Amino acid sequence: MVACPKIVLLFANSLSGGWGGLQGHGAISMDGGAHGPYLCAMMTSPVPHLATRTQALTRLQRFLPLAGRDYSARRNFDCPQQGHPHVSTLSPYIRHRLITEAEVLEAVLARHSLMAAEKFVQEVFWRSYWKGWLELRPSVWHDYRAGLDRALTDPALADRLARAEGAQTGIDCFDAWMAELTATGYLHNHARMWAASIWVFTLRLPWEAGADLFLRHLLDGDPASNTLSWRWVAGLQTPGKHYVATADNIARYTEGRFSPKALVTDPAPLSGPPPTAPRASKIAD
Repeated sequence: MVACPKIVLLFANSLSGGWGGLQGHGAISMDGGAHGPYLCAMMTSPVPHLATRTQALTRLQRFLPLAGRDYSARRNFDCPQQGHPHVSTLSPYIRHRLITEAEVLEAVLARHSLMAAEKFVQEVFWRSYWKGWLELRPSVWHDYRAGLDRALTDPALADRLARAEGAQTGIDCFDAWMAELTATGYLHNHARMWAASIWVFTLRLPWEAGADLFLRHLLDGDPASNTLSWRWVAGLQTPGKHYVATADNIARYTEGRFSPKALVTDPAPLSGPPPTAPRASKIAD
């Protein structure tokens, strides 16, 4: 197994409850992880080794001019060698509450109309939506953990899982994304979807093990967003609707860096029980 990065939060002030976050200044420190054999010399993490709230606010200000129509037109392009210039890379800072969703949205909508920034606003809200969805359906999380336990204790899967995590599958794009993930703690959203699809439908590995790999390595790893996104790719979150990575799509949005030849092109979605009905939420008086 590839060693996972350690995330250490250094707080200047205390955490607030509920949906609140870190008040004042703080830092995120990332401790290493295996780089893998396919790591390009230009590959660096979009989050500095020691990330502060000041850096988060600076990054937000730098991204603001691009949060409107430019983001809408270019957000799907995966360009790690350029430092992912078409996306904000704010998610690790948001995940660890160095900056909040409200601050980001207020700044973006002060610069752009809602029509121009709609795609970016939607992406920010998706993370909050997934949190609420999973909170009301805790059995989905328990089922994921049970499936993960089965996958990690199945000796027949051990070698295949190790090759996938170690960027040794022979699928060049997938191996590059695994190397980037373990080296930097970050992947472009489109690369996450492609990698998850290849993991499930081409490599035929349990989705729960892939979700666990992402959650262990991603600096912005969020249990709800990560788990439910993997379920969506596999066809379990919206029964019958799955996401299938294609060579043409990968070639287009990596600007020709990759054009894999051995992907499964017409897989059936995974089957499983439908999501449980939401439990009643408690509403404060």
